[in-house]
Amino acid sequence: MGDAAQGELLKHVVFEKPFKVVPKYENWKTPDSYFRYPDSANLPEKMKVWRVQRSGKSYGGVVALSWGFNDSPDAEVLTPGYNEAKEYGAVGVGRHGNFLQWGFSAPPSEMTEVGRNFFLNCVCYIDKFDGKGPLIRRVQSDRITPVMMALLLDKIKDKNGAIF
Repeated sequence: MGDAAQGELLKHVVFEKPFKVVPKYENWKTPDSYFRYPDSANLPEKMKVWRVQRSGKSYGGVVALSWGFNDSPDAEVLTPGYNEAKEYGAVGVGRHGNFLQWGFSAPPSEMTEVGRNFFLNCVCYIDKFDGKGPLIRRVQSDRITPVMMALLLDKIKDKNGAIF
């Protein structure tokens, strides 16, 4: 995952208290990976992002794919991440039960002020879920992954360039 979250802030308490999160938005090139998926027809060439960290190293990972994360009553996306290898809407920061899932990697010293405020707000928010473990545990892949992989079959080639 990159150093930024994508899009407008969601209407959620983690952007309001205890610290007001007021990002400075930038327009970044929409990652090529976003266009590989069927729901990408209306994506712009550039997208609105806000920096969470300023490391420039783009370490970290996606918390979860966008499909099937919000279908549990104890899981929520707090912000999607800007990710050059995943799909549009992949979870950058989420909550599942009493777990805060933070996909960014920089220490606070390399976070933007907005990123630090967002992180602190997330920690304060997750406290109210103390002792409330996740209701659902993943034991296998979601059902959409095989469908998405099937759509990519014509793009999969062997080392000689032959399509499988």
